Amino acid sequence: MTTVYFLDLRPYDNGRWKELLPLLPQERQERISACRQEEDKLRLAGAGAVLHRALREAGIASHACVFEANPWGKPFLKGREDIHFSLSHSGHWAACAISDAAVGVDVELPRCTMKLAKRHFHPDELEQLSTLDEAARADALNRLWTAKEAFLKMLGRGLTVPLDSFTVSLAEPPILRQGYTKLPYGLHEYRLEDSRACLCCCDAAVQTKFYDL
Repeated sequence: MTTVYFLDLRPYDNGRWKELLPLLPQERQERISACRQEEDKLRLAGAGAVLHRALREAGIASHACVFEANPWGKPFLKGREDIHFSLSHSGHWAACAISDAAVGVDVELPRCTMKLAKRHFHPDELEQLSTLDEAARADALNRLWTAKEAFLKMLGRGLTVPLDSFTVSLAEPPILRQGYTKLPYGLHEYRLEDSRACLCCCDAAVQTKFYDL
């Protein structure tokens, strides 16, 4: 079972993110303290807090967890192969996906450009984009970017997997392919006001939760 949690960070702006610190393990508190920008502190605190909530609902005390990272930097819970999670934050949203199998989530403001797409996207994706008017293309770029990032985060191998080595078809819901083969993963999209989010997992249906801490 996969659940994705979204937290609106705006109520914790103007220093209120400090109220989240008691929820967080010492390692994340130290990372937050090392940040220079207030907005970075807010997003790190929010992402840590939403992970705390997800783990708590799974019956796991985050303060008792030991977090490690694989060779490509993806974090995991030491000794808990039955729990997988993924974090993302952008703009005023933080997200956490938690599952009993590999999972990836990505949240993005509309920052992807055609220049970036031409450098990194598959030709089939560029063809999809070429058929759209300017307004629709901007949203499609963000849909493609979040879907591709969510898939890479699920794989947990970073950019060792080239972005043009697989394709996202902008169906409803979008479809992942390598060559002509449809991949056995679901892409679940979310519109968060001015942002887009995408979840990649093995489940056809997922739970979605928006909440205040």
